[in-house]
Amino acid sequence: LGDGIKLGKEARCMPAIKTLHQDSDNTSKAPYIRGHHFGFVGLLVGSLTKAFCLPLRGQLHEGVDGLREELGWQGQPATIVTRMAHLVVWSAQQMNALCYVALDAYFATGPAFSICKAALNEAGQPWVHLITRAKDNYVAYFDWGQDHPKFQDSDKVSLMSVFQFPELFEEAKVTIYGESKIVSYYCTKLLWKPIDDLIRFVWVIDWEHTYILMCSDLNLSPVQVITIYSYRWKIEIMFFALKHWLGGFAYHFWTRAFPKLKRGQTLDVTTCTPQARQQLAQTLDTIERFVNLAGIALGLLQYLALSHGAQIWQSYHGWLRTYSSSVPSEAVVQNVVRTEFFSLADKVPDCRTLELLLEKSIRRPVYMRE
Repeated sequence: LGDGIKLGKEARCMPAIKTLHQDSDNTSKAPYIRGHHFGFVGLLVGSLTKAFCLPLRGQLHEGVDGLREELGWQGQPATIVTRMAHLVVWSAQQMNALCYVALDAYFATGPAFSICKAALNEAGQPWVHLITRAKDNYVAYFDWGQDHPKFQDSDKVSLMSVFQFPELFEEAKVTIYGESKIVSYYCTKLLWKPIDDLIRFVWVIDWEHTYILMCSDLNLSPVQVITIYSYRWKIEIMFFALKHWLGGFAYHFWTRAFPKLKRGQTLDVTTCTPQARQQLAQTLDTIERFVNLAGIALGLLQYLALSHGAQIWQSYHGWLRTYSSSVPSEAVVQNVVRTEFFSLADKVPDCRTLELLLEKSIRRPVYMRE
């Protein structure tokens, strides 16, 4: 799973801060903020009924021009899309496993599909097959074989117009958001001009909702395409856990090497000295390491939830209106780990670190001290 998150940051000497635009139905969110844009890749773990998004790698994807290796496509400058595509391929190569990745409609572009298609293993297989949601204004073309010219206007198909032919659709039972339900779908292969190749398109009617999915694997069944994409929202839960439960984005690292800028002026890295550029790059590395350490902590909580769920529930003394499943959430595991850690801390050998933690945990407010 892959997606990005935008974080508000206020610091004059913190690199990679930019003016970011965010679209949201929540009126409390400003359309423009100053902050960092992180791209994240996670691994779906667990089962169909209870799954987690395990954080694999987080990177700053904006404001790093000139400080990081350019990961563009065909000589073009690096963008959010190309950096995410390269990050996904790198993650698959590090795991040495062929993967399917689910991304939202923002990444349904030619460069993203092309980068995934070009990254092959020793057997000539793509490391990553991309599954994403098509935008409503996309068009594709019928493929009549090699003897017929490609991309003729007479072969053009508006993807949204296919929903006007309900007789093409068939019903199937699929697992969406952890629940089994009946949906209608239609699947076919069409030529897509941005990559000059075939794409597997899946039209889905889920009650009143209609959407179109794109898959680079031409042999993957439509039901599997729908099921894989339906778990993309798990990465949003991962962001929520990193931000609110672990404080993974509560960092404030800055450097004196950051030049003084006037209001509205942007940083030009080429004007900085080599030493200053090195210090700026080290600050970026520090920020990313802090966030990825929080990802490791979240992964440990998920491991405990999946492997020791029964023991976690036995040790949990909080109140919940309903128990959603036999697998506890990361927040429940975190609560149990904190409680058990401090209750057993007196039984382990003397350690100055534990003493400091215990003193901090039992420290009373100033107004209650004698």
